[in-house]
Amino acid sequence: MKITALSDIHYPHNEQQVEESLESMTDSDVVVIAGDISHDITEYENVLRRFLKLSAKKLVVLGNHDLWTEKGKDSFKKMKKLHRICKRNDFHLLDSGPLVIDGIGFVGNIGWYDYSFAQTKGDEEFVGIVPRKRKYMGREKKVKDFEDKDFFEKLFVFRNNQHVYWNDRDYINWKYTDKEFLDLQLKKLEKHLRRIEKKCDKIVFVSHHVPIRDFIYEMPEDSKWGIFNAYQGSPELGNLTFSNPKLSAVISGHSHIPNQVFVNGVNCYDVSHELGFLKPTQLVV
Repeated sequence: MKITALSDIHYPHNEQQVEESLESMTDSDVVVIAGDISHDITEYENVLRRFLKLSAKKLVVLGNHDLWTEKGKDSFKKMKKLHRICKRNDFHLLDSGPLVIDGIGFVGNIGWYDYSFAQTKGDEEFVGIVPRKRKYMGREKKVKDFEDKDFFEKLFVFRNNQHVYWNDRDYINWKYTDKEFLDLQLKKLEKHLRRIEKKCDKIVFVSHHVPIRDFIYEMPEDSKWGIFNAYQGSPELGNLTFSNPKLSAVISGHSHIPNQVFVNGVNCYDVSHELGFLKPTQLVV
């Protein structure tokens, strides 16, 4: 089976490259988009429509940017709207359920992050932590001492006035903590794996967020980068899927550092594109 995978389109920023990419997919059996199509729901659908010309089976998972909303709107409810948009544009949304194609099971979802990939150990730099609720005073602590409650704030100011800001702080709006939402995705993934494992010979896992540490780019000397990595994904996604003996391939995005590694007998593909350079990845399963 010939699969073409891509991620992090961030439409309309890469409009021309989307058109060019479509030309390379005409002989694909399956096309997979691993999230972050567009934060704008109208543009999201515009992208899916461009793929209608392809005869391939089309699969997608959601990305964090796809769920961005304005204040007062619910990101979780937006997931349901995107499910309907995918369905009417001939895309199967893996977040809603797995799919078996010619004996190969496709399973996956957006995933999420739990801060496990942060590189903060031994970092003595002091950083100001800006609370979401302005009625509380900010606090300052060494990066190496960060706890989950600190990473959750997603806005940090260094003593040289540089800062780290993760946009999900203001544009992901729901009642869950990051770990609570990740737990929802893990439980759903486990259920979907059970649903298909007896119906297929091989399994392809797709997530938007990074499921393995091999895809984490480390810069030990850069405190800001070490904090950013907290929001890349979670090893729990990989731990769950690698426990299945039928796993044949892993596809993810989000990092914007494309890569391919071989882990425990499984080919793993980070198909996110370098900023400004959208290039689909071809694989055979």
